[in-house]
Amino acid sequence: MTPEQRNILTIVHYYLQMDSNDESETYEHTIEEAGKIETIEVSREQHLEEVMRWAAQELEKHFELLPEPKND
Repeated sequence: MTPEQRNILTIVHYYLQMDSNDESETYEHTIEEAGKIETIEVSREQHLEEVMRWAAQELEKHFELLPEPKND
């Protein structure tokens, strides 16, 4: 594992831990699309789903992951 990969794991772990311990009911998310910036309010469930998606993307970008087994 490279130092960069260790750093990515540390960051991902930090955000997952921080967000799982934060019990706020709503969160503000900022979205930039077509040069426009918009802030929206999302539920705790939506926020945690987005955090998990982000974490999975970071791991996929920085690690060679094995493909998921096929259920035949």
